[in-house]
Amino acid sequence: MIFFNMRRGSIIKEGLIFLFLFLIVFSFSLFIFNGRFIYAQAKYHFLGPSPINSSIVLSENQNSDELSCSENKSLQIPQRIIIPSLGIDAPIIWPEDTNESALQSALEKGVVFWPESSLPEDKGTTVILGHSSAYPWYNGEYGSIFSLLNRLNPGDEIWIFSPEKKYIYNVSEKEIQLPKDIRIDKQDGQSILYLLSCWPINTNWKRIAVKAISIDNI
Repeated sequence: MIFFNMRRGSIIKEGLIFLFLFLIVFSFSLFIFNGRFIYAQAKYHFLGPSPINSSIVLSENQNSDELSCSENKSLQIPQRIIIPSLGIDAPIIWPEDTNESALQSALEKGVVFWPESSLPEDKGTTVILGHSSAYPWYNGEYGSIFSLLNRLNPGDEIWIFSPEKKYIYNVSEKEIQLPKDIRIDKQDGQSILYLLSCWPINTNWKRIAVKAISIDNI
């Protein structure tokens, strides 16, 4: 009986040691693989949003009557996104194609304008994609640019800049759904912006979608 009790005590002790080591390794791995996301969330919680330092210079040529149709269209192409409440400031990249390889390559350089969506100047739906998290060895500086989207609230502003104009949108709603359940409203006569990212972090399981409406339509 004494031997049995000693053996059982030894097994329990070994189990506790294993559990302790497992938790250490798991916590370390979690931090390594999600370090960017954890850092962004902690920084926002304790320090608030990062200051916006970019100086956006609009085109000096505002006389659209003197521009050709193609030149006028090029001045409407969105080039930068700023979300003041989150301290987000990033270039908007147009991918060469809509295949996965082209999208991933573009996401290394900023957030991505979905080519099949509308320009902000047009009345329609604009869709912008961005990463919510990335591994430490991820190429580029924008692997977790949308890591704080979950902190956006109704009324928060999103600014989109083209060479000739600043477009202001107000957040109206956000949702986290399976990709097949995400609703992208397409309405003529109204300018709508969607920001999309994978969620939860380091998964392709769901999407977080933030819907914002142009202040011209409010």
